[in-house]
Amino acid sequence: MSPQAGVVLVQEIAPRLRSAIPQCVTKVGAEDDEELLQDGLTMAAQMLNNLELRGKQVTPGNVAYYCLLHLKSGRRSYSGGRTDVMGSATQLDHSSMVLSFEEAVGFDPELGEPVTLGELLTTDEDDPAMTAARNLDWNEFMDTHDHRFEAILDAMVTGQKMEPVARRYGCSLSTISCLKKRLGAELRESFGEDILLEVACSPEWQSSIRVEREKVACRADRRRA
Repeated sequence: MSPQAGVVLVQEIAPRLRSAIPQCVTKVGAEDDEELLQDGLTMAAQMLNNLELRGKQVTPGNVAYYCLLHLKSGRRSYSGGRTDVMGSATQLDHSSMVLSFEEAVGFDPELGEPVTLGELLTTDEDDPAMTAARNLDWNEFMDTHDHRFEAILDAMVTGQKMEPVARRYGCSLSTISCLKKRLGAELRESFGEDILLEVACSPEWQSSIRVEREKVACRADRRRA
């Protein structure tokens, strides 16, 4: 874009957009007038550049007019499609909408509290990607150990005694005890010294969910009292 076109953009087109956008352009989501102005100026600069390359001339009023039409229809400098669910045009067409996780979608008569969208989407289960990654790490670790270690772990998890394991593999309880110590040392070496503490602790992402549920339950208890 030439310097002359830049002067036209700043002195002729920008004031028109600045005065018209608050009056005729519908804002979507967190958009504001200043953001829409920057989008309009970007589209106007693209128009001026394309017109110069083709050797055509138009008035600043025409450029501002078509930029306003684009903005009103939901087009933005970064996107003009209607397939993006987060896009402004898609939301202006009422094909999608953006809601806060705190949006009330129902009412729980037992607790006397509204049910929010975030509560419907949350779960106490671990993230599937995290579970898959843990399984891969664990399988890789167990592939380097024989079946005795797997039997020892199974007995520990289920709360069984070690005598059946010792009899199954024809070894003494002292040998089983040594294998347990070796397994613990290798676990710490492979996964870190804090692995047992990490396994025992609940995921951090569940903390806010648990706190919010406790607040709701306490409010409900106070109402009943």
